[in-house]
Amino acid sequence: MGQKKIIQIGTGGFGLSWLEILDQHKQVQVVAVVDVDETNQQKAKELLKDSSIQLFSDYEQAFKEVDADIAVIITPPQTHKKIAISALENGLHVFMEKPIAHTKEDAIALTKMAVKYDTSVMISQNYRYRPEIQAIKKAVTEDLVGKIEYVEWNFQRATKFGGWRDHYEEIIVEDMSIHHFDLMRYLLEKNATTVYAKSIRPTWSWFHGKPTVSITMTFEDVLINYFASWVTSGPETSWNGDFKLYGEKGIIALIDDKPVRIQKDNMKELPIPNMPVVDRAYSITEMVNALDENRKPLTDITDNIHSFQMVSASLESIKNGREVNLKEEV
Repeated sequence: MGQKKIIQIGTGGFGLSWLEILDQHKQVQVVAVVDVDETNQQKAKELLKDSSIQLFSDYEQAFKEVDADIAVIITPPQTHKKIAISALENGLHVFMEKPIAHTKEDAIALTKMAVKYDTSVMISQNYRYRPEIQAIKKAVTEDLVGKIEYVEWNFQRATKFGGWRDHYEEIIVEDMSIHHFDLMRYLLEKNATTVYAKSIRPTWSWFHGKPTVSITMTFEDVLINYFASWVTSGPETSWNGDFKLYGEKGIIALIDDKPVRIQKDNMKELPIPNMPVVDRAYSITEMVNALDENRKPLTDITDNIHSFQMVSASLESIKNGREVNLKEEV
């Protein structure tokens, strides 16, 4: 029990926003930050306003010299495996931003490596911990419309990031879709069994790669139609996307982030739970609670690999132009 001491690796733009969350979180204490860029280190120092927090350019040095409980990794996916293994070797628990890694091979290797240690590796899947998603989850769990048999999921944004994201070949699948894939698994309590994906790069796209994808999936006996784009020329959805889960007695839907039950022409809003901690702040709460309760976090790497496999299967399907059977995958 008590506060968990944290070393954060990566304090760039997104890393800095994570650092702010951790700095305000009552269950953790940031004791060191690591970034190869000294400017990022200084920004972290200014945000934290605590001279006792140590700054490092080398994460291995930080892991060896600083007494801590958790390594929080907020770096590009290509670096995740190497940093996580170093943290495990130094007796630290690992909390990482998604995805597990950049490649299927690295993700599988890290998952196999992680189970050899007594410490935990958790992947942050913060979309699960939003009140509107919890409302949908409750309705599905209670069979409000009966067994869910098919799903429509639509995600539309026009987002200009810059940096490394602009150069991924299949950016929407590689960087964004895992949030939605993980929500599908969470809501249905099933894993994907088949994936058939196609992607395009619209002529007006500012991404080098393909930011628009259409995927047909099955989760055992549930059919899902998923469409996502990061360069929409029309109205935007929320980051959750708009989706409808169909059962015999109606639809459970999230529309403009409003959870509703639809029966013929009747739409009724679902009750939204009061959550004192949400989103990314709840992700780290789940990690700390799991350690205190001596259990695996809900999105432990051994669970999250199933969400990641949906990404790698989608990439394989796009590349080879065929349906991928995940039961034949690792």
